[in-house]
Amino acid sequence: MEMGLSAGFDVVAHRGAMGYAPENTLASFRKAIALGATMIELDVHLTKDHEVVVIHDSDLVRTTTGRGLVEEMTLTEIQSFDAGIAMGPEFRGEKVPALQEVMELVNHQAALNIEIKAGRTLYPAIVDKVLQIIADYRAEDEVVISSFHKAYLREARQKAPKLEVAVLFDKLSPDTLDEAVQEKWQSLHPWYRLVDGELMEEARRRGLLVRAWTVNRAPEMTRLLQLGVNGIITNFPDLLRSTATGVSAEQTAADQSEGGF
Repeated sequence: MEMGLSAGFDVVAHRGAMGYAPENTLASFRKAIALGATMIELDVHLTKDHEVVVIHDSDLVRTTTGRGLVEEMTLTEIQSFDAGIAMGPEFRGEKVPALQEVMELVNHQAALNIEIKAGRTLYPAIVDKVLQIIADYRAEDEVVISSFHKAYLREARQKAPKLEVAVLFDKLSPDTLDEAVQEKWQSLHPWYRLVDGELMEEARRRGLLVRAWTVNRAPEMTRLLQLGVNGIITNFPDLLRSTATGVSAEQTAADQSEGGF
């Protein structure tokens, strides 16, 4: 742990270190580890042949040289396209990885925040597939399952009672926190602009962790760190590490001053 970085604080690399490498590729995940991310956020969909692939959109067009829906293509078809060239020639040949490839690459060097996505509808088998892969790599203590789709979270909680589950949201409703407690979801993953002192106080009172997304500017990171969030999801994990270290050092100096040092 870097000196000054609070124990238990998660530096979460958004789709890997996507500020420096193509999102949701092995290159991006390698970069995230190199920059000191303690957790890597990634997105998963299910292919036509029922493989779990790491890609944000349900369609290939934005992040690869291909076109078409993930759910209508096999893993082999999807991996025939380039997922790196759009960001620069040095990333030519990067593919959309299968979740197993990411597990092998990360190899317990960082925790994983696996966001389960939907296609045209929810994927009926994706939770079972993801849970099996997590078990195969003995990573149960290093994974958070997150989603905007509460049906996935309920299924994950039922089938893997010890796994950390986090609800994603971009609007705060009056029952969001109480629902998390009732459903035994341990964590909240809110849009960063929803995070204020009141949300943090209510989350702490209920024993819920808070990781905010997606924050790429130091002033906003500082605000959230001062509020006491448990993690921040960012495209720039190195910037977050340095900002968090600075905030921690300032707090330590303030505490010492108040103590008469």
